[in-house]
Order: sequence, then structure tokens, then C-alpha cells
Amino acid sequence: MNSDQYDVRTLSHDYWSGRAAEFSALRMKEYETPMRNQLLKYIRTLLPDDRPIQALDVGCGAGFLTLLLLEKGCMVTAIDFSAEMLELAKKNCREKDFSSGVTFLQMDAQNLLFPDNSFDFVITRNVVWTLPDAETACLEMFRVLKAGGTLLNMDANYGKAFNEADARGELPHHPTQTLEQLRTRNRIVRDLDITKAQRPLWDFSIFWDAGATDIRVERDILGRLSIGQFDTATAAGTQKKAADMFAIIVRK
Repeated sequence: MNSDQYDVRTLSHDYWSGRAAEFSALRMKEYETPMRNQLLKYIRTLLPDDRPIQALDVGCGAGFLTLLLLEKGCMVTAIDFSAEMLELAKKNCREKDFSSGVTFLQMDAQNLLFPDNSFDFVITRNVVWTLPDAETACLEMFRVLKAGGTLLNMDANYGKAFNEADARGELPHHPTQTLEQLRTRNRIVRDLDITKAQRPLWDFSIFWDAGATDIRVERDILGRLSIGQFDTATAAGTQKKAADMFAIIVRK
């Protein structure tokens, strides 16, 4: 790891940890909206229904997806590299009466400390775009997925949108973040390789080359789920243009 990469990872850790309370409040507000039921229905179509499911939530943040997986009866391992986020995820699960069936671990998505073929279902949302080594993270998620298992990545090329907005001289905005936080966010993603990728084609290529048996890409996942406010707090990366969220569903 070179010093520049280390600085980006440290800055990113501090940024997300510093956002933990605000981010948790945002996600728990979303949990009480129709988004929750729409995502539950969507996830259910991807889960095997003939056996207990071992699921991995990569970059669990405040535990929004972890809660949905627990609602579906999965045994969940939830990881995040921010201890502050993990503590709030634990708190949110307790408050929603889901204190069992889940294990929380502090871990880097780019270095998953699990054996190969550990999970039936791997899910991540708005994580890959933030990573210095996004390709390694994708390959790690695929590695720990069992043969016949499914990986769901919901993401967008937010970093690219932020960089383009900066180049146009637009002032970043967000309903719950300060301008200083947004400038830190933009500094983090400014030079990440993932911001230069053509997504979701890039994602498709990574998993195809890794040996996926089936890959489905769904553009405009917001429209597909018919949730007008789905993730607008994250997607509204600039005042004039939002990045489009996609879903990539990978079968191993």
C-alpha cells in the first residue's frame, strides 16, 4: 500500500465514522418508508427458499440491509470498516428486536477474512464506488460466495458524477451533510480508479472474468422498484445531476 492510498483510506474511514450518527438517522428514516417493503420484495426474489441462508452484508453501515435480511430469516454476517457504524448498526438491530441471528465484524471489504465459498447470499449497497481497490473488493465478494449463490450489488458511479460537478464549478449539496463533509467526500473520490470506469459494464466484466455463471444488470433500479425517493439523499450528489443507481445480480 503506498502512502497516497493509505491517506485516502484513512480519510475515508474518518469521513464515514464522522457521519455515523447522521447516516444512521437517515437510514432509519428510510426504514420507515415504502422503500423497506419494496426492497424486501426485491431481495426475496433473489434468495433461495429451500434452505437456511447464510448472508453477508458488505459495508453494512447503520444496518439497513442487515435488518431486511434478518426479516427474511437469514443468518447474517454484517461487516463495516468503521467501528462507529457497527455500534449504531448493533443498536438499530436491538431496537428493532433483531438482536440474534447476526454477527457484526469490523472488516475491510477489500480484504474479507472468510474462507472461500462461505455465503449463500452477498449484498452490498453504495460501497464499491467509495473504494481505492474496487476490483479487489468485487473479487473478494465473489470468492466468499458459494457455488450456486447470488451476489447483489446496488451502486452508482457517484464519484464520477461528483468529479464532473466539481469540474463544472457546482457547489455540492446534501440534505444532512455539511459543505465541509461534502468537500471531504469529493476529495476522497477525486482520484479513485473506479470513478473512471464505465459502469455497470465495468462491474459486469469483473464478475464475468471471475467465472460467474449468470449476470443480470438492471439499470435505473429506482424506477424499477417504483420508489420515487429511493436513495435520493445519496443520489443527489450535485445540484443539477444525480448518478443513476443500478443493480448487478451475479450467480456463481
